[in-house]
Amino acid sequence: MRMVGRMALGLVLLAGGARADEIYRSTDGAGRTVFSNGPGESGQARPAAPQNEEADTFSTSASLRRQALERDFRTAERRLRELDAQLAALGRARTRNARGTEATGGVRAAAADVRSEEERRLAEEREQVAQHIVEVRGAHAKLRDEVSARLGGTPGWWIELR
Repeated sequence: MRMVGRMALGLVLLAGGARADEIYRSTDGAGRTVFSNGPGESGQARPAAPQNEEADTFSTSASLRRQALERDFRTAERRLRELDAQLAALGRARTRNARGTEATGGVRAAAADVRSEEERRLAEEREQVAQHIVEVRGAHAKLRDEVSARLGGTPGWWIELR
């Protein structure tokens, strides 16, 4: 056991002396970006730009904003489905009752023109939620454009709204 501990300590001490070399970026014959620890055979490679803290902060902020937009979008979509289900149920009841019942003495009514106050309120709310979804999609697209412009392309963490 002591021997293993001494070997581990020795490895840690040896590894502590290692240093990081510069990382070079170049383009190969196929046009792909290549990273290496030296300038390469052509000597045209240049040191890769270190990640700056500002880009990291922006990336984190943009990712959090995208997640918030996605949560808002999912919540609005869920509410839209609920409203559609409620409106469909009220529409079926209105159509069924428009045929005439004992309560109306068998008199028929035009089902399209006799919407209840609740149905009107739900339809209005549905329009507002649908408009909100359009606005969230627009904000998402605007954020994607901002991120692409600032980071030089769409990052791997970006997820499109479906």
